[in-house]
Amino acid sequence: MSIDTSAKIRVVADTNIFVAAALKPGGPTEMWLRIAGQPRSSFELFVSEPILEELREKLVHKFSFSAERVKAFIGAIRERATVVNPASHLELGVIRDPDDRMILECALEAHAHLIISADQDLLLLNPFRGNGITHPRELKNIFRSDLPKSS
Repeated sequence: MSIDTSAKIRVVADTNIFVAAALKPGGPTEMWLRIAGQPRSSFELFVSEPILEELREKLVHKFSFSAERVKAFIGAIRERATVVNPASHLELGVIRDPDDRMILECALEAHAHLIISADQDLLLLNPFRGNGITHPRELKNIFRSDLPKSS
């Protein structure tokens, strides 16, 4: 039996979501990244090279992660996500924070249904050109069927 991936909800995670997962292995954010890589997950994760580069910069320079740890973490993201290369670029006037542009461009290129972010500037844009934008605490409501079953 093959899984119809077109039925999955297409999701883009903001850099702050990946940072949270890296800072708290085994935490709720990291759990969602693990779920994204499972074939039966109800969502598919998308990312772009600019997002991965910003993540690398933050983990190394702001949080002093070793190069090896960052490489392993980003490698795990690459295994779970589809990497897209945004062809179009948004005008800065549309967005208050220029760093958010790469998230929105990735979402547009991925034809995402949802952006997950804890960034207030992005959350205020909800919805953005057909993309819903929600806080990660809402994931348990949106993707309830993906949560591990309690024993």
